[in-house]
Amino acid sequence: MSWINVCSEASMPKGTGVAAWVAGRAVAIFNLGNDGLFALDNIDPASGVSLLARGLICEIDGELCVASPLYKQHYRLVTGRCIENNDLVAKPFDIKTEQGNVFVLAQS
Repeated sequence: MSWINVCSEASMPKGTGVAAWVAGRAVAIFNLGNDGLFALDNIDPASGVSLLARGLICEIDGELCVASPLYKQHYRLVTGRCIENNDLVAKPFDIKTEQGNVFVLAQS
């Protein structure tokens, strides 16, 4: 596993998600400003479509989530687990900022 530099922190729009290609897979990266950065596999587990970065950010019962644009399932940004169906999980990725750059930990 290694940290991959995906972009500059300044290029990340706040309050939304973007998709980045990290070691052969699409990763959805969410910049929530003071609430931090989060990264999930961009593939929606319910549909198999690469689109979670386009989802709406929300808070449910105190947990930050992304609502899938296709079937509207809500995935927790910290764990990737779906609120409506515990069997569905969007794989979470470790993410950090360092010297103004955003890094995602590439997993095999």
